Amino acid sequence: MCATCPFREGSPHAHLAPALELSARTEASRICHSTGSSAINYRTGKPPMLCRGARDIQLQQFFHMGFIEAPTDEAWESKCKQMNL
Repeated sequence: MCATCPFREGSPHAHLAPALELSARTEASRICHSTGSSAINYRTGKPPMLCRGARDIQLQQFFHMGFIEAPTDEAWESKCKQMNL
């Protein structure tokens, strides 16, 4: 997680976490506000990356659904290989 991630304890952007969590669970992966272009940091000059906090929530959800064996990037990558994605 970046230093100001809404999912990090004590983040100045913690108020955004509930809406970002809902979006990560029901719509798509979120882009980190510290990369790419965002409403918080505008143009960062860094390539867009997935939000680690939102990704961790997605991995937990996939794990609890039984879709992946563990809530990790490695388990996700293994599942993608298994499905030829």
